[in-house]
Parts: sequence; structure tokens; C-alpha cells
Amino acid sequence: MYSLEHILYIVISLVVIGLVLFAGHFIKNKMWKNIFLLFWAFACFFFHISTMYTTFFTNGTGIGNAYDNQLFPIYFCNYMMYLLLIASLWTNKESKFFKIFATFVAYGGTFGALITLFITPPQIGVWAEFQAALSHSCLLTGSLWLFVGGYVKISVYNLVPYTMGLLSCGVVGGVVELIFFLGGKPSPNAMYLVHGPAEMPEMQWWMIALLMLVIIFAFTTLWERFTRKKEDRWYKTAKDLEWYFPPKKSKKVAEGGEKLD
Repeated sequence: MYSLEHILYIVISLVVIGLVLFAGHFIKNKMWKNIFLLFWAFACFFFHISTMYTTFFTNGTGIGNAYDNQLFPIYFCNYMMYLLLIASLWTNKESKFFKIFATFVAYGGTFGALITLFITPPQIGVWAEFQAALSHSCLLTGSLWLFVGGYVKISVYNLVPYTMGLLSCGVVGGVVELIFFLGGKPSPNAMYLVHGPAEMPEMQWWMIALLMLVIIFAFTTLWERFTRKKEDRWYKTAKDLEWYFPPKKSKKVAEGGEKLD
């Protein structure tokens, strides 16, 4: 059962994030949109590593402690945090590769942050635990901003880049597992490749991945039903793929020697 503290944090966090995104919706300048994204990406990262500094200044020996997930992208949310940082620092946010990359981050960061928000109690009185809640709230804000800020277009065809991103999770998880093995450390269960999370040990990695894809399909299909005309929906046209792979322009020479697109 949820504690009152947990319920209050969920409600307050979602309300604040909603208000922040609503205010950010009025930002029209691209530079300030990028700064807004940068702020939440770095806030997420700052809270995540903050215990390394708090323990350094409170530890009698002056030595800080680092958790394994602060040194390696062990969990899905860790991975999304680093990818959100990369997305915020990406120079050309108009490139098709950025759109593919940002699509995975937007959905993945939203999934990861929401799951943690609803499953893991914040433990407000313990900074080592509370900073994780704050970090995930910032991750959720930055990930949703990729949608609200116009970086990512909601479409059923987002399943394509998201599937590509999930495959990268498997690669990253395998590399982390190998590093721990070579270092003589026990398996960190990176990306839940060994077993499911502690709260749902029966959930295998492929089940989680499949569930995410089903949710994206269901959500985006419903979204298109309310936001698009019937003839513009995914099962009628594949034009959304041009969001990632714009058609090559063919140049023709007109009678006056003029080039036409």
C-alpha cells in the first residue's frame, strides 16, 4: 500500500511538473527551449550524483561514497539520464538522427521516471533516497519537454526508433555485466537482463520491453484518433516516417535553366 508521504509526493510532483511544462509551452525562442531542456537534464544528473558530495563533506575522513549506479548505467533510468544529457547538449537538434535519438529518450525517460515515481517511496527524511525521487522528477520533466517543446512528434511510427533504443539497452547492459564480471564483482543485474526488478522479480526484461511497445502503440493510436483526421492516421498513411527519413529532393531543370525542387 502507498504511504501518505508517497501519495503526497506523487501528487505534488505531477502537479509541479504539469505547471512547469505549461509555463514552458509559452517559450517560443529555440535557444531558450534548448536552455530549458539543458536545465532539467543537468538537474536530473546533479541530484543523481549529489550523495557523492554530501557524503564527502559529512564523512569524517573526507571521503565520499559512490553507488554502483552512479558510476555505471545499470538501470534503465540511469541510461535515460545520460541520454537526456546528450540530447540537451546536441548541437543540431534539427537533424534526423537527433529526432530518432530524442524519440527514444522522450518515451524511455517518461516510462522510467513514472515507474519509479509510482513504485519507489521517496523517503523524504533520508537524502540518499530522496535525491533519487527528485532526480526522477527532473528526468520526467526533461523527457516530457521533448514532446511539449516540439522536439519529438507523437506518432505510432515512434515504435521504430524506440525498438532501436531498446536494443541499445541490451548492448549497454551486456557491457556493464561484462565489466563487473571482469572486475570480480557480483552481477549488478544491468538493464534487468538477469532477473526482474525487486518489486516485480517475475517480470523478465523482454516482458518489460514488450509491455512498453504495447503501451506506446495503444497510446499513440488513441492520440491520433483524437488529434488527426481519419485519412491522416497511421493505418492510412506512412507520412510520419518522413519525420525521421525525409524524402530526397529531386532537382529538375526548367526551360529557363531554373532548378526546381
